[in-house]
Amino acid sequence: HQPFSVDSMYCSSISPNIARFAGFGELVGYRGKSVNVPSLGPRVLARYANSIFTDSTISEDDALPCFRPLSPDDVPLVGEVTAVPGLFLHTGHGTLGWTLSLATADCLAQAVSDRIGSEEPSLTTFVLPDNSVIERKLLSPDRFM
Repeated sequence: HQPFSVDSMYCSSISPNIARFAGFGELVGYRGKSVNVPSLGPRVLARYANSIFTDSTISEDDALPCFRPLSPDDVPLVGEVTAVPGLFLHTGHGTLGWTLSLATADCLAQAVSDRIGSEEPSLTTFVLPDNSVIERKLLSPDRFM
């Protein structure tokens, strides 16, 4: 593990007595598959939280890690999987999940809506509420096949 600066950490209040800390990701695999891979995340987050809230008693056991699936090209997978008709994906956002999820959810809704009543949707773009356009092939789950 490489050291990193706590200057890039993120803290937000989610209630009067609860704070959310974030700021990095670790590529360690899946739960159960990476049992022997040590994670610095909980220890670093607890140390950072205690440095900000000096009267706190936060330990690494208080940390709740979560998985953020990341695609190989760091672009989300959004749309129907051609090999499995009716299977739609909305995943692979990585650390940009909160940032991209609303826009890509709109894209997914368009993909599902376009598929209803149509054997072969012919649309090649998604149109976002601000009228910006995204080529469907850029988000296609099939782009790695």
